[in-house]
Amino acid sequence: MRKWIIVLTALCLSITTAGCSKETKQSSRADEQAQMQEDRTDESFTLRVSYWAQDKNGYFDEVEKLFKTKYPNATIKWDKLDEKNFSEVTENQLKSGQAADILFNQKIKEYAKAGYLMDLSDQPWTERMIDSAKQTVAYKGKTYGAALDVSTFGAYYNKTIFDRLQLQPPKTWDEFIALCGKIKESGISPILGGFKDSWTIQGAYLPIAATSEFLQNPNFEWDVYEGKAKIDGPEVNNAMQKFQELAHNGFFNPDALQIGYDESTQQFIDGKGAMQLMGSWTPGVVDSKTSDFKIGFFALPDQNGKTVMAAAPDKQVSINAKTLHPVRAKYLLSLLLDKDMLAIYSKNVALSAFKDVIAEYTNPAMKDVQKALQLYPTSINPGHLFTNSANDSINAALIHILSGKELQNELKEADVNYIRDKATLILD
Repeated sequence: MRKWIIVLTALCLSITTAGCSKETKQSSRADEQAQMQEDRTDESFTLRVSYWAQDKNGYFDEVEKLFKTKYPNATIKWDKLDEKNFSEVTENQLKSGQAADILFNQKIKEYAKAGYLMDLSDQPWTERMIDSAKQTVAYKGKTYGAALDVSTFGAYYNKTIFDRLQLQPPKTWDEFIALCGKIKESGISPILGGFKDSWTIQGAYLPIAATSEFLQNPNFEWDVYEGKAKIDGPEVNNAMQKFQELAHNGFFNPDALQIGYDESTQQFIDGKGAMQLMGSWTPGVVDSKTSDFKIGFFALPDQNGKTVMAAAPDKQVSINAKTLHPVRAKYLLSLLLDKDMLAIYSKNVALSAFKDVIAEYTNPAMKDVQKALQLYPTSINPGHLFTNSANDSINAALIHILSGKELQNELKEADVNYIRDKATLILD
């Protein structure tokens, strides 16, 4: 009897295993057939791409041409969002299940944690990104998108005005303050701001804060997280003092709080101010509006001539986990990240986050930016590891300063908000 039980048990296991094996093969075959069905190149279908950046070089057109050589009956809907609220719109679309198949964004870790994005770790292009870009688009060891470009910040200046006033880029912070004083004495604004668009305040603050925060301690913001340092400490206070020195000496244009980015850029082009403290997209923006403007660049130094440049991935792109066309979306993304396509995207506008992309820069200022990035140490953007509430307090402090007032308790408030909301941080 015992032998029959063993035989019957073995037979049952054999049948069960065979059944499982058969089911696995059938499931695998079904997956393959589904993928082949989806990848039929003659079908009509639509992929939607949401983005906010201006396409100055025909990048999207060239990508679409390539895509349609494989999928001639496909439609790509390029859904341009307003740059002022694209983040909120994208987040609302994801929450409601209405997001695009491919979405440009700046919150990959947050969206990946929420389960909104497709895991793209197996895609070949992942190995082509620079290290800081890989870290930005990863969550818990998996890759959920790509960073297209790197933005850095510094001082862009009107070379014609500098030549007329016989000025040279400063080598120390004191030289920079003296330079601003000479420009103001000439009757024009040393630095142009368009702070009605509040995001531009960061353009003026980040190149100061990067050196103040990270020169002595590259791990400053991580130390804040571990309780070893405070926002209301010497690092951020040093940056605030420098920002206040510019504001309270009248080195920004008088209407800086009343005009936006576009107006301030036009004033810069019109020669109403000598400098803009802004991101590395500035030369491309200026070139798109005029062809005879001579623009230069220098990194902001500290009192000892030292500089740390904030250089962090900017525009990121991912695939919606709920896309109905995963294979096709991956193929479109691979074209968006093709090195020749990215060279078109980056031309005269951006510093690529991909190691194999060789972009053309006809504007000498972009070459100056590249040289500076090679010369000086780089950091994450100041505030990158702070909570949103802490950064809101810092922004409030900057607006307070721009309004001509003294710094109050904003940085203490930033510490309180940081501790309260620390659990919301997504650190990987």
